[in-house]
Amino acid sequence: MLDSNWRKEAEKDKLKDSERAGQLVSWIFTAIAAWFLLAHWTEDTGFYTSEFDRLDAVLLFGPLLFGTLPPLVRTLRGRKNVARPWDIFGSMLFVLSSAYFLCAFPFDMAFFAVPLPKGMQFLIDWVTEDIAKVLLVIGIVGGIFGIGWTTLTYLKVKEVLEHRTGQ
Repeated sequence: MLDSNWRKEAEKDKLKDSERAGQLVSWIFTAIAAWFLLAHWTEDTGFYTSEFDRLDAVLLFGPLLFGTLPPLVRTLRGRKNVARPWDIFGSMLFVLSSAYFLCAFPFDMAFFAVPLPKGMQFLIDWVTEDIAKVLLVIGIVGGIFGIGWTTLTYLKVKEVLEHRTGQ
C-alpha cells in the first residue's frame, strides 16, 4: 500500500517552475513571523519577560531562521527529496525549542498583539498563556510525527529514485 505512495512521491520529486516559485510563500510567512517576534524585542513591548535572555532568543529565532533553508534548497535544486534532511533537522530544532518554551515560557501573552496595528490586534489578542501552551504541545506532537514521516518518506523516495537511475 505505502509502496505506491513512495513511487507517486518519487514521480513528483521534480518541482515545476510554479512549485519552485511557490516556495517563496513559506519565505513570506517566515519573514512575517520573524518581523513580528523581532518587533516585540526591538520595541520592548512587554511580551518577553525579564527571564527572556540571549539563550532564549537563540532558541526562538534559530529554528525560525533555519526554517528558511528547506524551501531555499527546494527552490535552488528543484527537487523535494533533497530538502527533506533539512526539513527533518528543522523539525527537530522546532520540537526542542517548543519543548523548552513549554517549560520556561518567558512570555507575557497580554502583550502578544501589540506589534499589530490597533485594528488588527483582535485577530490574536485572545491568545492566552494556556492557549499558547496547548499550541506548543500540538506543535511538539505534530513535529515528532512529522520527523518520523518525513524521515521515512525521505528514505523510501531516495530508494525509489536510486532504483530508477540504477545507482
